[in-house]
Amino acid sequence: MGLPGEAINKIKEALKSAFFNRKKLLMMLRTQLDIEESDVSDNDDYDLVIFELITKLEKQERIIELVEGALREVPGNSKLQALPEVLREIIHKSLQKNKSDEKLKIIFQEINILILKNILISLEKDYIDQMQHAYIACCFEDLRTDWEGENPNTAEGILVNLKDTPQGKSSETPVVQFVARLSESTKILPETAKKLKEWGEKNANNFYNLLSQLKADTISSQEQKEIIPTYLIVLIQPSEQHKNKRYFVWAWFISDGRNDKFNYQTGEGYKVLEIQDQEKETFSLSETSRLIKSYINQITSYLDDLSSQPKIEIFLPYELLNEPIDSWEIQEEDELPIPIGSSYTVIIRSSNRLRKYRYRNIWVQKWKTLKEMTETTCSQYFISGEYNSWKELYSRLNHDNALALKLIKPPSKEFFKVINQTAIPVAFWLRQELKSSDFHCEVNELLKCSIKELPERVKQKRLDDFPYDSEQRLGHHLSLLWENPYLLPPQIEYTTPS
Repeated sequence: MGLPGEAINKIKEALKSAFFNRKKLLMMLRTQLDIEESDVSDNDDYDLVIFELITKLEKQERIIELVEGALREVPGNSKLQALPEVLREIIHKSLQKNKSDEKLKIIFQEINILILKNILISLEKDYIDQMQHAYIACCFEDLRTDWEGENPNTAEGILVNLKDTPQGKSSETPVVQFVARLSESTKILPETAKKLKEWGEKNANNFYNLLSQLKADTISSQEQKEIIPTYLIVLIQPSEQHKNKRYFVWAWFISDGRNDKFNYQTGEGYKVLEIQDQEKETFSLSETSRLIKSYINQITSYLDDLSSQPKIEIFLPYELLNEPIDSWEIQEEDELPIPIGSSYTVIIRSSNRLRKYRYRNIWVQKWKTLKEMTETTCSQYFISGEYNSWKELYSRLNHDNALALKLIKPPSKEFFKVINQTAIPVAFWLRQELKSSDFHCEVNELLKCSIKELPERVKQKRLDDFPYDSEQRLGHHLSLLWENPYLLPPQIEYTTPS
């Protein structure tokens, strides 16, 4: 079966409206399709000339080429502009009646590509960068991960390459995948995205499933970027059996911090680190600081990229949250004494959020809200001020539904409890009250960054002030509580050995 009669008639009408006589038609055919005058009927009936041309090009499988050439020659003609969509609907109805017509299927696919090309060409001037990004993303999918081709700089070039690209494991063609990615670009206007999605819905097996998957992949990718590749996690718990201050210590190493690589509920993905002195069950605080050095030595061999230092997160009970953990020195016998906080990103965590933490849902929601605020500086959502009592602090944090807290005086144990009971995910404070007149300006300058940059900024400030012995240096007294609810020690029983 060939083209439906209705389709032939619509092509004839559109050509006749754009090319009023045979001479006009011949000029288009010669310049756009390289068809000589001798190949075109010279019948006096112009309708018959066009009909014979259409049937001849149909046999040569050049119908879409004819429509496209006519559009290039007279792009402003309304009937020509509408022709691809008109043909699509006619052929779609015909295929519903005769699903086995392979030739018609090919024409149908070519018309859809032509419709998409016309959409993309109209967007090319404003969105070529977004098209190229979507194109590259498609070329790296599935079996195409070794793609090393050039990035076309035109919409037509992109489509030509995508048509020749292997489909890989996806149920959708590379062209459909490209349209889905382009329609989800944040820089594409809503009305433009709507056109692309309408095309995708008509040409994909399940376009909206594909969009949902792309959104999920984007969120996962963003979460992975927020987490550095490696972690050293240390949990310090007080021993209730000792009158003197003694602590149990556990440590784990995560070589890949992506959410799909570890599971704190099962312990999968965690490397358990060994205690330096196996004969001891508990340790003093000074002995604990030496254990950190041992743990760092143990994980060095696991680092794939030695230039990428692991982030160190130390879970502490209330009584230790104001300890200068970042000033612990970790040098070997033949090394200079360097504070751990000047060499690594050191973050403290509250061990009281482990096990049965009844504010977890609030904590998770606040963390998500905070991480979504990527466009503003973190100083804009830090609650700050001086509080005379923990009750005053509790009232303020709950009243404002606070996400982050900044304190310029050392917090008391009650203040730490308030931070936990209000599920604050990020807190920043000074362990010592400073007398310098400009430290407020230093703190404000430190917080002029996005929230995800804050841990590295704190590390840099510690390093900047490391050469100076003055007790009034801000970098000597910075503590950063950074409570990521998705990064916790494995759920083991932290019990006292019998």
